Amino acid sequence: MAGASSGRPFDRRRWFTARALVAHAALIVWVPGCAIASWWQVGIGLSGDSLGWIYSVMWPCFALFGTVFWWHFVHDDPDSIGRRGLRRLQDAAVVDSAGQQAPVEPDVREIALARAEAEDPELAEYNAYLAALARDSRPGSRRER
Repeated sequence: MAGASSGRPFDRRRWFTARALVAHAALIVWVPGCAIASWWQVGIGLSGDSLGWIYSVMWPCFALFGTVFWWHFVHDDPDSIGRRGLRRLQDAAVVDSAGQQAPVEPDVREIALARAEAEDPELAEYNAYLAALARDSRPGSRRER
C-alpha cells in the first residue's frame, strides 16, 4: 500500500513519532473544542443574535483547517522542508566518478531568474547593476554611512 503524498510504502512509524503524538493530542482537543464552540454559537443564533449563525459556520471551518494542518504536520518530513531542508540541500554534494564533489543542482529561484534574464535583456542589465552596487558598497563602519 503506497502513501498518497510521498510515493513511499506506508510507514506506521510516522504516526508514533513525538511530533505526530503531539499533533494527535492537539487534534483530539481542537476538533471537539470547535464542535462545542459551534454548538454554543447555534444557541446564541437561536436567541436572536444573527452574528451567532456566522460563527456557528466558522467553527467547523476552523476544525477542518486544524484537521488539514494535522495531516500535513504528521506527513511532512521536517528534515526536507523549511530551514532545515534548505540547509540540507545546500550542504549536500554529489560525488562524481573521479571522487570530487560537485555542487547540488541549482536553486529553483536561480533557474527562474536565469530564464527571466534570458527573455528580458533590461532585467539582466538591471540585475548586473544591483550586483555591482552590492559588491562595491560595503561600508566599513557606521561613521562611513
